[in-house]
Amino acid sequence: MNRRSILQGIDVSHWAGKIDFEQVKTDGIRIVYIKATQGTDYVDPDFERNYREADKAGLAIGFYHYVMARSENEARAEARYFAAHIREKKQHVRPAMDFEVFGNLTTAESRVISEEFLTTLEEETRQIPALYSDASNASTRFADDRFRRYPLWIADYDVSRPDMENPWPRWSGWQYTDRGRVRGISGHVDRDHFRRDILIDPRLCQY
Repeated sequence: MNRRSILQGIDVSHWAGKIDFEQVKTDGIRIVYIKATQGTDYVDPDFERNYREADKAGLAIGFYHYVMARSENEARAEARYFAAHIREKKQHVRPAMDFEVFGNLTTAESRVISEEFLTTLEEETRQIPALYSDASNASTRFADDRFRRYPLWIADYDVSRPDMENPWPRWSGWQYTDRGRVRGISGHVDRDHFRRDILIDPRLCQY
């Protein structure tokens, strides 16, 4: 990994508490992924504040949605719900799908739901979304060539490099710990390495 080409990031939700994004930036963080929505009836309580304060601090911003869908129709509805909440916001980083709780869904069913969510989100936002997954699911549930076009944001902790036994040629984001420390956040926070292809337009984004 060429560390000079890697952007340091965090991902946050209301669980992080009140964040001083000015301090976050002075600690070397350049990208922040903010939880926006979940299902079709939940907006993260700190979504607006986190967006407003991260934007004021001059950070590169992206949003993610926590998928709860159990059918194609629900997946489409969730993608549209997510898109509606982020459409008028500044975005420098690809919108991301976070699908990690599958219940009784089979691998085939979860793939259909994921594909429906991602294609609908792309139609709604006109951006190719990113796919967030832990290393295990990236090599099993999402191990299908239909997902390779979506940049992979992989979670794999306590390793020198993430397990890439999956269809992607490389990771675009790597969440390497959920117990990181950053100035401006009182408790632990998810820490990430990001490559520039996670940016919507790397040519125009000076980060």
